[in-house]
Amino acid sequence: MLYLDNAATTPMRPEAVEALQSFADFGNPNGMHAISRAAKNAMEEAREQAAALIGAARPTEIVFTGGGTEADNLAVTGAYLARP
Repeated sequence: MLYLDNAATTPMRPEAVEALQSFADFGNPNGMHAISRAAKNAMEEAREQAAALIGAARPTEIVFTGGGTEADNLAVTGAYLARP
């Protein structure tokens, strides 16, 4: 198969799918149960790794969103609010 729609989405690497799968089905990182805490811990570890990868000053500078549109809106809002 030839995939020509990377502007809309990019296929995930199999390793990424495998890492996310156990949390994607059941783990709500905002919940209070054990699987939720495990999902939260995995998300925070990913946040720390992403921060280190790009040289962010703090892991809290890394924000996970539900998709591109949400990320775009967050970036535009942040740029607007940061203006002098």
